[in-house]
Amino acid sequence: MDRFFLHPDQIIEGTVTFPDALSKQIRKVLRLDTKKDAVVVLDNSGREYLVQLDGVTGNLVTGHVMDWQAGRPEPMIQLSVAYSLAKREKIEWIVQKGTEIGIARFIPYVSSRSLVQDLNTNRARQDRLEAIAREAAEQSQRSRLPILLPVSSYGDMLKNTASYDLKLIAWEGTAIVQRVCLQTLQPLVGKKEQSLVLLIGPEGGFSAEEVSQAESFGFEQISLGNTILRMETACLAGGAILRHLIDMLLM
Repeated sequence: MDRFFLHPDQIIEGTVTFPDALSKQIRKVLRLDTKKDAVVVLDNSGREYLVQLDGVTGNLVTGHVMDWQAGRPEPMIQLSVAYSLAKREKIEWIVQKGTEIGIARFIPYVSSRSLVQDLNTNRARQDRLEAIAREAAEQSQRSRLPILLPVSSYGDMLKNTASYDLKLIAWEGTAIVQRVCLQTLQPLVGKKEQSLVLLIGPEGGFSAEEVSQAESFGFEQISLGNTILRMETACLAGGAILRHLIDMLLM
Protein backbone atom coordinates (compact mmCIF):
# COMPACT_ATOMS: atom_id res chain seq x y z
CA MET A 1 0.00 0.00 0.00
CA ASP A 2 1.32 3.44 -0.90
CA ARG A 3 2.62 5.55 1.98
CA PHE A 4 2.83 9.34 2.26
CA PHE A 5 4.27 11.66 4.90
CA LEU A 6 2.05 14.73 5.42
CA HIS A 7 2.28 17.75 7.67
CA PRO A 8 -0.02 17.40 10.72
CA ASP A 9 -1.96 20.46 9.49
CA GLN A 10 -3.08 18.37 6.51
CA ILE A 11 -4.84 15.88 8.82
CA ILE A 12 -7.65 17.77 10.54
CA GLU A 13 -10.35 15.96 12.57
CA GLY A 14 -10.00 12.85 10.47
CA THR A 15 -10.08 14.67 7.13
CA VAL A 16 -6.92 14.38 5.03
CA THR A 17 -5.97 16.84 2.28
CA PHE A 18 -3.02 15.92 0.10
CA PRO A 19 -0.85 18.82 -1.13
CA ASP A 20 -0.66 19.63 -4.81
CA ALA A 21 2.49 17.63 -5.63
CA LEU A 22 1.25 14.48 -3.87
CA SER A 23 -2.21 14.89 -5.39
CA LYS A 24 -0.64 14.90 -8.85
CA GLN A 25 1.44 11.85 -7.94
CA ILE A 26 -1.63 9.98 -6.69
CA ARG A 27 -3.70 10.81 -9.77
CA LYS A 28 -1.20 10.88 -12.64
CA VAL A 29 1.78 8.77 -11.60
CA LEU A 30 0.34 6.09 -9.33
CA ARG A 31 -3.05 6.32 -11.03
CA LEU A 32 -4.95 5.44 -7.88
CA ASP A 33 -8.72 5.50 -7.88
CA THR A 34 -9.39 8.66 -5.87
CA LYS A 35 -12.83 7.41 -4.78
CA LYS A 36 -12.03 3.77 -3.96
CA ASP A 37 -8.39 3.19 -3.09
CA ALA A 38 -6.82 3.48 0.36
CA VAL A 39 -3.34 4.66 1.34
CA VAL A 40 -1.23 4.95 4.49
CA VAL A 41 -0.55 8.47 5.77
CA LEU A 42 2.11 9.38 8.33
CA ASP A 43 2.48 12.63 10.27
CA ASN A 44 6.01 12.03 11.64
CA SER A 45 4.64 11.35 15.13
CA GLY A 46 5.18 7.59 14.95
CA ARG A 47 1.58 6.92 14.00
CA GLU A 48 0.37 5.65 10.65
CA TYR A 49 -3.17 6.24 9.43
CA LEU A 50 -5.22 4.11 7.07
CA VAL A 51 -6.90 6.64 4.79
CA GLN A 52 -9.77 6.04 2.39
CA LEU A 53 -9.60 8.37 -0.61
CA ASP A 54 -12.81 10.36 -1.10
CA GLY A 55 -12.22 12.26 -4.34
CA VAL A 56 -10.76 15.50 -5.64
CA THR A 57 -11.59 19.00 -4.42
CA GLY A 58 -10.20 21.54 -6.83
CA ASN A 59 -6.86 19.95 -7.70
CA LEU A 60 -6.35 18.34 -4.29
CA VAL A 61 -7.07 14.73 -3.41
CA THR A 62 -8.95 14.30 -0.13
CA GLY A 63 -9.68 11.36 2.12
CA HIS A 64 -10.71 10.36 5.62
CA VAL A 65 -9.00 8.37 8.37
CA MET A 66 -10.49 4.92 8.86
CA ASP A 67 -8.05 3.66 11.49
CA TRP A 68 -4.58 4.21 12.90
CA GLN A 69 -1.83 2.21 14.54
CA ALA A 70 1.67 2.72 15.88
CA GLY A 71 4.25 2.57 13.12
CA ARG A 72 7.54 0.71 13.24
CA PRO A 73 9.48 2.07 16.22
CA GLU A 74 12.84 3.73 15.82
CA PRO A 75 15.76 2.06 17.68
CA MET A 76 16.26 3.18 21.27
CA ILE A 77 19.83 4.07 20.31
CA GLN A 78 19.59 6.78 17.66
CA LEU A 79 22.39 6.76 15.10
CA SER A 80 23.63 9.98 13.51
CA VAL A 81 26.23 10.29 10.76
CA ALA A 82 28.43 13.36 10.38
CA TYR A 83 29.97 13.63 6.91
CA SER A 84 32.01 16.11 4.91
CA LEU A 85 30.24 18.30 2.38
CA ALA A 86 30.79 16.92 -1.13
CA LYS A 87 29.28 16.99 -4.61
CA ARG A 88 25.49 16.97 -4.79
CA GLU A 89 25.22 13.44 -6.19
CA LYS A 90 27.20 11.95 -3.31
CA ILE A 91 25.23 13.78 -0.64
CA GLU A 92 21.93 12.72 -2.18
CA TRP A 93 23.15 9.11 -2.24
CA ILE A 94 24.15 9.27 1.42
CA VAL A 95 20.79 10.75 2.46
CA GLN A 96 18.70 8.33 0.38
CA LYS A 97 20.46 5.10 1.32
CA GLY A 98 21.23 6.26 4.86
CA THR A 99 17.52 6.88 5.43
CA GLU A 100 16.75 3.35 4.23
CA ILE A 101 19.37 1.95 6.63
CA GLY A 102 17.76 3.80 9.53
CA ILE A 103 20.06 6.75 10.21
CA ALA A 104 18.21 9.24 12.44
CA ARG A 105 20.23 12.40 11.80
CA PHE A 106 22.50 13.64 9.02
CA ILE A 107 25.16 16.19 10.01
CA PRO A 108 27.12 17.77 7.13
CA TYR A 109 30.26 19.78 7.88
CA VAL A 110 33.18 21.48 6.14
CA SER A 111 36.76 20.62 7.17
CA SER A 112 40.16 21.58 5.80
CA ARG A 113 40.13 18.90 3.08
CA SER A 114 36.44 19.04 2.11
CA LEU A 115 36.11 19.34 -1.67
CA VAL A 116 33.12 21.66 -1.22
CA GLN A 117 33.76 24.58 1.16
CA ASP A 118 30.41 26.42 0.99
CA LEU A 119 28.85 26.95 4.43
CA ASN A 120 25.78 28.74 3.05
CA THR A 121 22.56 26.74 3.09
CA ASN A 122 21.05 26.43 -0.39
CA ARG A 123 17.28 26.34 0.25
CA ALA A 124 16.46 24.63 -3.04
CA ARG A 125 19.10 21.96 -2.42
CA GLN A 126 17.90 21.47 1.16
CA ASP A 127 14.31 21.05 -0.07
CA ARG A 128 15.48 18.43 -2.55
CA LEU A 129 17.36 16.51 0.15
CA GLU A 130 14.29 16.60 2.38
CA ALA A 131 12.17 15.24 -0.49
CA ILE A 132 14.70 12.46 -1.08
CA ALA A 133 14.69 11.57 2.63
CA ARG A 134 10.88 11.60 2.74
CA GLU A 135 10.54 9.29 -0.26
CA ALA A 136 13.21 6.94 1.13
CA ALA A 137 11.45 6.85 4.51
CA GLU A 138 8.13 6.04 2.79
CA GLN A 139 9.74 3.29 0.72
CA SER A 140 11.52 1.72 3.69
CA GLN A 141 8.37 1.95 5.86
CA ARG A 142 9.86 4.16 8.54
CA SER A 143 7.32 5.97 10.71
CA ARG A 144 9.55 8.98 11.39
CA LEU A 145 11.62 11.16 9.12
CA PRO A 146 15.34 11.62 9.68
CA ILE A 147 16.63 15.07 10.62
CA LEU A 148 18.78 16.87 8.05
CA LEU A 149 20.88 19.53 9.73
CA PRO A 150 22.35 22.53 7.88
CA VAL A 151 26.05 22.44 7.05
CA SER A 152 28.45 23.77 9.68
CA SER A 153 32.17 24.18 10.17
CA TYR A 154 34.17 21.25 11.52
CA GLY A 155 34.67 22.97 14.86
CA ASP A 156 31.00 23.83 15.24
CA MET A 157 30.02 20.26 14.34
CA LEU A 158 32.25 18.93 17.13
CA LYS A 159 30.69 21.38 19.61
CA ASN A 160 27.15 20.52 18.49
CA THR A 161 27.70 16.78 18.96
CA ALA A 162 29.35 17.15 22.39
CA SER A 163 26.23 15.91 24.19
CA TYR A 164 26.07 12.57 22.33
CA ASP A 165 26.44 9.54 24.57
CA LEU A 166 28.96 7.81 22.30
CA LYS A 167 31.07 9.48 19.60
CA LEU A 168 33.10 7.51 17.05
CA ILE A 169 35.49 8.75 14.36
CA ALA A 170 36.46 6.45 11.49
CA TRP A 171 40.01 7.18 10.31
CA GLU A 172 42.24 5.32 7.92
CA GLY A 173 45.17 5.92 10.28
CA THR A 174 43.52 3.89 13.04
CA ALA A 175 44.97 0.44 13.69
CA ILE A 176 42.82 -2.36 12.24
CA VAL A 177 42.78 -4.01 15.68
CA GLN A 178 40.44 -1.19 16.70
CA ARG A 179 37.82 -2.37 14.22
CA VAL A 180 34.30 -1.42 15.30
CA CYS A 181 32.52 -4.30 17.06
CA LEU A 182 29.86 -5.02 19.65
CA GLN A 183 32.32 -4.20 22.42
CA THR A 184 32.58 -0.67 21.00
CA LEU A 185 28.96 -0.03 21.98
CA GLN A 186 29.23 -1.42 25.53
CA PRO A 187 29.01 2.09 27.10
CA LEU A 188 25.41 2.19 25.88
CA VAL A 189 24.35 -1.09 27.49
CA GLY A 190 21.40 -0.86 29.86
CA LYS A 191 20.55 2.72 28.98
CA LYS A 192 17.49 3.98 27.11
CA GLU A 193 17.21 6.58 24.38
CA GLN A 194 20.95 6.86 23.90
CA SER A 195 22.62 8.75 21.06
CA LEU A 196 25.50 7.61 18.88
CA VAL A 197 27.30 9.63 16.20
CA LEU A 198 29.69 8.29 13.56
CA LEU A 199 32.11 10.85 12.11
CA ILE A 200 33.31 10.20 8.55
CA GLY A 201 36.09 12.21 6.92
CA PRO A 202 36.22 13.94 3.51
CA GLU A 203 37.59 12.45 0.29
CA GLY A 204 41.07 13.61 1.28
CA GLY A 205 40.76 12.16 4.77
CA PHE A 206 41.22 13.85 8.13
CA SER A 207 44.45 15.53 9.09
CA ALA A 208 46.09 14.24 12.26
CA GLU A 209 45.27 17.58 13.87
CA GLU A 210 41.57 17.16 13.10
CA VAL A 211 41.56 13.68 14.61
CA SER A 212 43.19 15.06 17.76
CA GLN A 213 40.64 17.86 17.85
CA ALA A 214 37.79 15.34 17.63
CA GLU A 215 39.35 13.28 20.42
CA SER A 216 39.46 16.37 22.61
CA PHE A 217 35.66 16.44 22.25
CA GLY A 218 35.34 12.81 23.31
CA PHE A 219 35.46 11.01 19.96
CA GLU A 220 36.99 7.53 19.91
CA GLN A 221 38.92 6.20 16.92
CA ILE A 222 37.56 3.15 15.12
CA SER A 223 38.47 1.22 11.99
CA LEU A 224 35.90 0.04 9.44
CA GLY A 225 38.25 -2.65 8.08
CA ASN A 226 41.48 -3.17 6.17
CA THR A 227 40.43 -1.41 2.96
CA ILE A 228 40.16 2.32 2.32
CA LEU A 229 36.57 3.33 1.54
CA ARG A 230 35.28 6.31 -0.36
CA MET A 231 33.55 8.89 1.80
CA GLU A 232 30.01 7.96 0.71
CA THR A 233 30.80 4.23 1.01
CA ALA A 234 32.15 4.73 4.53
CA CYS A 235 28.97 6.58 5.57
CA LEU A 236 26.73 3.75 4.42
CA ALA A 237 28.96 0.82 5.36
CA GLY A 238 29.67 2.31 8.77
CA GLY A 239 26.01 3.15 9.27
CA ALA A 240 24.90 -0.36 8.32
CA ILE A 241 27.50 -1.99 10.60
CA LEU A 242 26.46 0.17 13.56
CA ARG A 243 22.74 -0.39 12.95
CA HIS A 244 23.40 -4.15 12.96
CA LEU A 245 25.42 -3.89 16.18
CA ILE A 246 22.71 -1.73 17.76
CA ASP A 247 20.10 -4.37 16.93
CA MET A 248 22.31 -7.06 18.50
CA LEU A 249 22.87 -4.91 21.57
CA LEU A 250 19.14 -4.38 22.08
CA MET A 251 18.15 -8.02 21.63
